[in-house]
Amino acid sequence: MNATDRLPRAWGPALGAATVAAAPEDFQVDERLGFAAEGAGPHLLVHIRKCGLTTLRAIQMLADQWQVDRRGMGYAGRKDRVAVTTQWLSVPWPVNAPTPAGGRVFDDGAAWLEVLSVERHRRKLPVGALSGNQFTLTLRDVELPPEAMASRVVTLARHGVPNYFGGQRFGHDEQNLTRARDWFAGTIRPRSRNDRSMLISAARSAMFNAVLAQRVEDGDWRWPQTGDALTLDGRGSLFTAEVEEAAFNRRRAAGLRIHPTGPLPGALNRRQALSDRLTAREAGLLGDWASWIESLEARRVVADRRALRLSVHGLAARQLDGSTWRLRFWLTRGAYATVVLRELVAARER
Repeated sequence: MNATDRLPRAWGPALGAATVAAAPEDFQVDERLGFAAEGAGPHLLVHIRKCGLTTLRAIQMLADQWQVDRRGMGYAGRKDRVAVTTQWLSVPWPVNAPTPAGGRVFDDGAAWLEVLSVERHRRKLPVGALSGNQFTLTLRDVELPPEAMASRVVTLARHGVPNYFGGQRFGHDEQNLTRARDWFAGTIRPRSRNDRSMLISAARSAMFNAVLAQRVEDGDWRWPQTGDALTLDGRGSLFTAEVEEAAFNRRRAAGLRIHPTGPLPGALNRRQALSDRLTAREAGLLGDWASWIESLEARRVVADRRALRLSVHGLAARQLDGSTWRLRFWLTRGAYATVVLRELVAARER
Protein backbone atom coordinates (compact mmCIF):
# COMPACT_ATOMS: atom_id res chain seq x y z
CA MET A 1 0.00 0.00 0.00
CA ASN A 2 1.39 3.42 -0.96
CA ALA A 3 0.60 6.92 0.29
CA THR A 4 -2.32 7.44 -2.08
CA ASP A 5 -4.03 4.10 -1.36
CA ARG A 6 -5.05 5.40 2.07
CA LEU A 7 -6.65 8.59 0.76
CA PRO A 8 -10.45 8.81 0.67
CA ARG A 9 -12.21 8.54 -2.68
CA ALA A 10 -14.76 11.19 -3.61
CA TRP A 11 -17.28 9.09 -5.52
CA GLY A 12 -17.51 5.90 -3.50
CA PRO A 13 -15.49 2.68 -3.48
CA ALA A 14 -13.68 1.48 -6.59
CA LEU A 15 -16.17 -0.23 -8.92
CA GLY A 16 -14.01 -3.31 -9.27
CA ALA A 17 -10.48 -4.49 -9.98
CA ALA A 18 -8.46 -4.09 -13.17
CA THR A 19 -4.96 -4.75 -14.45
CA VAL A 20 -3.39 -1.40 -15.35
CA ALA A 21 -0.37 -1.09 -17.67
CA ALA A 22 -0.01 -4.83 -18.25
CA ALA A 23 2.28 -3.79 -21.13
CA PRO A 24 3.84 -0.40 -21.92
CA GLU A 25 1.42 0.03 -24.83
CA ASP A 26 -1.47 -0.03 -22.32
CA PHE A 27 -0.30 3.27 -20.82
CA GLN A 28 0.17 5.95 -23.47
CA VAL A 29 0.90 9.59 -22.73
CA ASP A 30 1.17 12.40 -25.28
CA GLU A 31 2.59 15.69 -24.08
CA ARG A 32 1.03 18.93 -25.35
CA LEU A 33 3.04 22.14 -25.27
CA GLY A 34 0.39 24.65 -26.24
CA PHE A 35 2.72 26.53 -28.60
CA ALA A 36 4.59 25.83 -31.85
CA ALA A 37 8.28 25.95 -32.73
CA GLU A 38 9.41 29.44 -33.73
CA GLY A 39 11.16 28.25 -36.89
CA ALA A 40 14.50 29.93 -36.20
CA GLY A 41 17.08 30.23 -33.46
CA PRO A 42 20.00 28.46 -31.76
CA HIS A 43 17.92 25.56 -30.42
CA LEU A 44 15.98 22.65 -31.85
CA LEU A 45 12.49 21.74 -30.64
CA VAL A 46 12.51 17.95 -30.87
CA HIS A 47 9.46 15.71 -30.60
CA ILE A 48 10.32 12.21 -29.37
CA ARG A 49 8.51 8.96 -28.65
CA LYS A 50 9.98 6.54 -26.13
CA CYS A 51 9.32 3.28 -24.31
CA GLY A 52 11.17 1.67 -21.41
CA LEU A 53 13.27 4.76 -20.75
CA THR A 54 13.05 7.60 -18.26
CA THR A 55 13.03 11.11 -19.66
CA LEU A 56 16.53 11.79 -18.31
CA ARG A 57 17.87 8.59 -19.88
CA ALA A 58 16.30 9.49 -23.22
CA ILE A 59 17.89 12.95 -23.04
CA GLN A 60 21.31 11.45 -22.37
CA MET A 61 20.93 9.02 -25.29
CA LEU A 62 20.00 11.81 -27.68
CA ALA A 63 22.87 13.98 -26.40
CA ASP A 64 25.31 11.15 -27.05
CA GLN A 65 23.86 10.43 -30.50
CA TRP A 66 23.95 14.07 -31.62
CA GLN A 67 27.11 14.94 -29.67
CA VAL A 68 25.71 17.88 -27.74
CA ASP A 69 26.06 18.98 -24.11
CA ARG A 70 23.25 17.36 -22.14
CA ARG A 71 23.24 20.33 -19.75
CA GLY A 72 22.12 22.61 -22.55
CA MET A 73 19.08 20.49 -23.35
CA GLY A 74 15.64 21.18 -21.92
CA TYR A 75 12.41 19.33 -21.25
CA ALA A 76 8.95 20.42 -20.17
CA GLY A 77 8.06 17.44 -17.98
CA ARG A 78 9.16 13.94 -17.08
CA LYS A 79 7.32 10.94 -18.45
CA ASP A 80 6.85 7.38 -17.16
CA ARG A 81 9.40 4.71 -18.02
CA VAL A 82 6.95 1.79 -18.28
CA ALA A 83 4.76 3.42 -20.90
CA VAL A 84 4.74 4.61 -24.50
CA THR A 85 5.11 8.37 -24.28
CA THR A 86 5.70 11.35 -26.52
CA GLN A 87 7.25 14.56 -25.32
CA TRP A 88 9.21 17.60 -26.40
CA LEU A 89 12.88 18.40 -25.82
CA SER A 90 15.04 21.37 -26.75
CA VAL A 91 18.58 20.83 -28.02
CA PRO A 92 21.22 23.55 -28.46
CA TRP A 93 22.26 23.60 -32.13
CA PRO A 94 24.48 25.93 -34.21
CA VAL A 95 22.37 28.25 -36.34
CA ASN A 96 24.37 27.44 -39.48
CA ALA A 97 24.43 23.67 -39.01
CA PRO A 98 21.92 21.45 -40.85
CA THR A 99 19.20 19.98 -38.66
CA PRO A 100 19.63 16.28 -37.82
CA ALA A 101 17.35 13.65 -39.29
CA GLY A 102 14.59 11.92 -37.34
CA GLY A 103 14.12 8.20 -36.84
CA ARG A 104 15.15 5.56 -34.32
CA VAL A 105 17.96 6.55 -31.98
CA PHE A 106 17.94 3.39 -29.87
CA ASP A 107 16.13 0.05 -29.91
CA ASP A 108 16.88 -3.08 -27.92
CA GLY A 109 13.38 -4.52 -28.21
CA ALA A 110 12.19 -3.80 -24.69
CA ALA A 111 13.24 -0.15 -24.76
CA TRP A 112 13.40 2.27 -27.66
CA LEU A 113 13.65 5.94 -28.58
CA GLU A 114 12.69 7.67 -31.81
CA VAL A 115 12.73 11.26 -33.05
CA LEU A 116 9.40 12.22 -34.62
CA SER A 117 10.18 15.78 -35.73
CA VAL A 118 12.84 18.48 -35.49
CA GLU A 119 12.25 22.24 -35.87
CA ARG A 120 14.23 25.37 -35.07
CA HIS A 121 13.44 27.26 -31.85
CA ARG A 122 14.80 30.38 -30.16
CA ARG A 123 15.15 29.27 -26.57
CA LYS A 124 15.71 26.38 -24.20
CA LEU A 125 12.55 24.57 -23.14
CA PRO A 126 11.93 25.21 -19.41
CA VAL A 127 10.46 22.70 -16.99
CA GLY A 128 6.71 23.22 -16.74
CA ALA A 129 6.27 24.67 -20.24
CA LEU A 130 3.68 22.06 -21.22
CA SER A 131 -0.06 22.75 -21.22
CA GLY A 132 -1.00 19.17 -20.32
CA ASN A 133 -1.03 15.51 -21.32
CA GLN A 134 -3.36 13.29 -23.32
CA PHE A 135 -3.76 9.80 -21.83
CA THR A 136 -4.86 6.61 -23.56
CA LEU A 137 -5.10 3.78 -21.02
CA THR A 138 -6.10 0.17 -21.57
CA LEU A 139 -7.55 -1.66 -18.55
CA ARG A 140 -7.52 -5.46 -18.67
CA ASP A 141 -9.22 -8.20 -16.63
CA VAL A 142 -11.87 -5.69 -15.63
CA GLU A 143 -14.46 -7.05 -13.22
CA LEU A 144 -17.44 -4.69 -13.14
CA PRO A 145 -20.79 -4.16 -14.88
CA PRO A 146 -20.56 -1.94 -17.99
CA GLU A 147 -23.45 0.18 -16.69
CA ALA A 148 -21.52 0.99 -13.53
CA MET A 149 -18.45 2.08 -15.53
CA ALA A 150 -20.55 4.29 -17.81
CA SER A 151 -22.30 5.95 -14.86
CA ARG A 152 -19.06 6.64 -12.97
CA VAL A 153 -17.38 8.04 -16.10
CA VAL A 154 -20.23 10.54 -16.50
CA THR A 155 -19.83 11.57 -12.85
CA LEU A 156 -16.09 12.16 -13.18
CA ALA A 157 -16.50 14.10 -16.42
CA ARG A 158 -19.19 16.35 -14.92
CA HIS A 159 -17.76 16.91 -11.45
CA GLY A 160 -14.01 16.16 -11.53
CA VAL A 161 -11.83 14.24 -9.07
CA PRO A 162 -9.71 15.16 -6.03
CA ASN A 163 -6.44 16.58 -7.34
CA TYR A 164 -4.20 14.42 -5.17
CA PHE A 165 -0.52 14.06 -5.91
CA GLY A 166 0.06 10.52 -7.18
CA GLY A 167 2.18 7.90 -5.48
CA GLN A 168 5.00 8.51 -7.96
CA ARG A 169 5.69 11.75 -6.12
CA PHE A 170 6.75 9.89 -2.99
CA GLY A 171 9.04 7.25 -4.48
CA HIS A 172 9.20 3.51 -4.00
CA ASP A 173 7.89 2.57 -0.54
CA GLU A 174 7.55 6.31 0.14
CA GLN A 175 11.33 6.65 0.36
CA ASN A 176 11.22 10.32 -0.63
CA LEU A 177 9.06 11.08 2.41
CA THR A 178 11.33 9.07 4.70
CA ARG A 179 14.38 10.91 3.41
CA ALA A 180 12.62 14.28 3.67
CA ARG A 181 11.86 13.56 7.34
CA ASP A 182 15.49 12.57 7.97
CA TRP A 183 16.74 15.70 6.19
CA PHE A 184 14.49 17.94 8.27
CA ALA A 185 15.74 16.13 11.39
CA GLY A 186 19.34 16.82 10.35
CA THR A 187 20.46 13.20 9.95
CA ILE A 188 21.02 13.28 6.17
CA ARG A 189 21.68 15.84 3.42
CA PRO A 190 20.33 15.88 -0.13
CA ARG A 191 22.68 14.37 -2.68
CA SER A 192 22.25 17.15 -5.23
CA ARG A 193 20.15 20.18 -6.11
CA ASN A 194 17.70 17.93 -7.96
CA ASP A 195 17.51 15.62 -4.94
CA ARG A 196 16.79 18.61 -2.69
CA SER A 197 13.95 19.69 -4.97
CA MET A 198 12.54 16.16 -5.02
CA LEU A 199 12.48 15.93 -1.21
CA ILE A 200 10.85 19.35 -0.86
CA SER A 201 8.22 18.40 -3.45
CA ALA A 202 7.46 15.12 -1.70
CA ALA A 203 7.03 16.83 1.67
CA ARG A 204 4.75 19.57 0.36
CA SER A 205 2.75 17.08 -1.71
CA ALA A 206 2.09 14.92 1.35
CA MET A 207 0.80 17.92 3.29
CA PHE A 208 -1.40 19.04 0.39
CA ASN A 209 -2.84 15.51 0.16
CA ALA A 210 -3.56 15.54 3.90
CA VAL A 211 -5.58 18.77 3.62
CA LEU A 212 -7.42 17.58 0.52
CA ALA A 213 -8.23 14.22 2.14
CA GLN A 214 -9.91 15.97 5.07
CA ARG A 215 -11.90 18.21 2.75
CA VAL A 216 -13.04 15.13 0.82
CA GLU A 217 -14.16 13.65 4.13
CA ASP A 218 -15.91 16.93 4.98
CA GLY A 219 -17.61 16.99 1.58
CA ASP A 220 -16.47 20.49 0.56
CA TRP A 221 -13.42 19.72 -1.60
CA ARG A 222 -15.15 20.99 -4.77
CA TRP A 223 -17.46 23.65 -3.28
CA PRO A 224 -16.14 27.13 -2.41
CA GLN A 225 -16.42 28.00 1.26
CA THR A 226 -16.37 31.57 2.52
CA GLY A 227 -12.74 32.64 2.79
CA ASP A 228 -11.40 29.97 0.44
CA ALA A 229 -8.66 30.89 -2.01
CA LEU A 230 -10.16 30.05 -5.41
CA THR A 231 -8.57 29.60 -8.82
CA LEU A 232 -9.91 29.51 -12.35
CA ASP A 233 -9.73 26.12 -14.06
CA GLY A 234 -6.30 25.71 -15.61
CA ARG A 235 -5.02 29.06 -14.29
CA GLY A 236 -2.74 30.07 -11.45
CA SER A 237 -4.19 33.36 -10.18
CA LEU A 238 -6.12 33.38 -6.89
CA PHE A 239 -9.11 35.26 -5.51
CA THR A 240 -11.01 35.00 -2.24
CA ALA A 241 -14.50 33.50 -1.93
CA GLU A 242 -16.61 36.28 -0.44
CA VAL A 243 -19.88 35.59 1.34
CA GLU A 244 -21.89 37.92 -0.91
CA GLU A 245 -20.74 35.96 -3.98
CA ALA A 246 -21.54 32.50 -2.56
CA ALA A 247 -24.35 31.67 -4.99
CA PHE A 248 -22.39 32.96 -8.00
CA ASN A 249 -19.27 31.00 -7.02
CA ARG A 250 -21.28 27.84 -6.46
CA ARG A 251 -22.70 28.06 -9.99
CA ARG A 252 -19.21 28.53 -11.41
CA ALA A 253 -17.90 25.62 -9.37
CA ALA A 254 -20.74 23.42 -10.62
CA GLY A 255 -19.60 24.20 -14.16
CA LEU A 256 -15.95 23.29 -13.37
CA ARG A 257 -14.92 26.89 -14.01
CA ILE A 258 -13.42 27.53 -10.55
CA HIS A 259 -11.96 25.36 -7.81
CA PRO A 260 -10.95 25.79 -4.16
CA THR A 261 -7.21 25.52 -3.58
CA GLY A 262 -5.07 23.86 -0.94
CA PRO A 263 -1.63 24.63 0.51
CA LEU A 264 1.84 23.78 -0.68
CA PRO A 265 3.38 24.89 2.63
CA GLY A 266 6.43 27.07 3.08
CA ALA A 267 7.44 30.60 4.02
CA LEU A 268 4.87 33.39 3.68
CA ASN A 269 4.06 34.21 0.07
CA ARG A 270 3.34 37.94 0.05
CA ARG A 271 1.75 37.70 -3.41
CA GLN A 272 -0.97 35.40 -2.07
CA ALA A 273 -3.22 37.09 0.50
CA LEU A 274 -5.19 34.42 2.37
CA SER A 275 -8.20 35.01 4.59
CA ASP A 276 -7.85 34.53 8.34
CA ARG A 277 -10.60 31.91 8.18
CA LEU A 278 -8.75 29.77 5.62
CA THR A 279 -5.39 30.24 7.35
CA ALA A 280 -6.85 29.02 10.64
CA ARG A 281 -8.57 26.03 9.06
CA GLU A 282 -5.46 24.83 7.27
CA ALA A 283 -3.23 25.43 10.30
CA GLY A 284 -5.52 23.13 12.26
CA LEU A 285 -5.41 20.44 9.57
CA LEU A 286 -1.61 20.63 9.38
CA GLY A 287 -0.93 20.77 13.12
CA ASP A 288 0.89 17.43 13.07
CA TRP A 289 3.17 18.72 10.30
CA ALA A 290 4.30 21.89 12.09
CA SER A 291 7.96 20.86 12.34
CA TRP A 292 8.06 20.06 8.62
CA ILE A 293 6.60 23.46 7.76
CA GLU A 294 9.18 25.16 10.00
CA SER A 295 11.92 23.24 8.18
CA LEU A 296 10.62 24.45 4.82
CA GLU A 297 10.45 28.03 6.08
CA ALA A 298 14.03 27.78 7.37
CA ARG A 299 15.10 26.66 3.88
CA ARG A 300 13.30 29.65 2.33
CA VAL A 301 10.80 27.55 0.40
CA VAL A 302 7.98 29.94 -0.48
CA ALA A 303 4.40 28.72 0.01
CA ASP A 304 2.13 28.19 -2.97
CA ARG A 305 -1.37 26.88 -3.78
CA ARG A 306 -2.81 24.07 -5.90
CA ALA A 307 -6.39 23.40 -7.00
CA LEU A 308 -8.17 20.85 -4.81
CA ARG A 309 -10.19 19.60 -7.77
CA LEU A 310 -9.01 18.25 -11.12
CA SER A 311 -11.13 18.59 -14.26
CA VAL A 312 -10.96 15.45 -16.43
CA HIS A 313 -11.25 16.82 -19.95
CA GLY A 314 -12.70 14.75 -22.79
CA LEU A 315 -13.12 11.64 -20.64
CA ALA A 316 -14.39 8.70 -22.69
CA ALA A 317 -14.51 4.96 -21.99
CA ARG A 318 -14.98 2.20 -24.55
CA GLN A 319 -15.37 -1.51 -23.87
CA LEU A 320 -13.11 -3.39 -26.29
CA ASP A 321 -14.32 -6.81 -25.18
CA GLY A 322 -15.93 -8.40 -22.14
CA SER A 323 -13.04 -7.63 -19.78
CA THR A 324 -11.05 -4.89 -21.55
CA TRP A 325 -11.72 -1.15 -21.48
CA ARG A 326 -9.94 1.81 -23.06
CA LEU A 327 -9.98 5.24 -21.44
CA ARG A 328 -9.03 8.54 -23.05
CA PHE A 329 -8.76 11.89 -21.29
CA TRP A 330 -6.70 15.05 -21.09
CA LEU A 331 -5.24 16.57 -17.91
CA THR A 332 -3.54 19.87 -17.23
CA ARG A 333 0.13 19.89 -16.29
CA GLY A 334 1.04 18.58 -12.86
CA ALA A 335 -1.95 16.23 -12.69
CA TYR A 336 -1.81 12.44 -12.32
CA ALA A 337 -3.76 9.91 -14.37
CA THR A 338 -3.65 7.53 -11.40
CA VAL A 339 -5.95 9.79 -9.35
CA VAL A 340 -8.54 9.52 -12.12
CA LEU A 341 -8.17 5.73 -12.30
CA ARG A 342 -8.57 5.25 -8.54
CA GLU A 343 -12.06 6.78 -8.71
CA LEU A 344 -12.98 4.01 -11.17
CA VAL A 345 -11.07 0.82 -10.34
CA ALA A 346 -8.63 -0.71 -7.91
CA ALA A 347 -5.41 -1.50 -9.76
CA ARG A 348 -4.04 -5.01 -9.41
CA GLU A 349 -0.35 -5.52 -8.83
CA ARG A 350 1.47 -6.18 -12.07
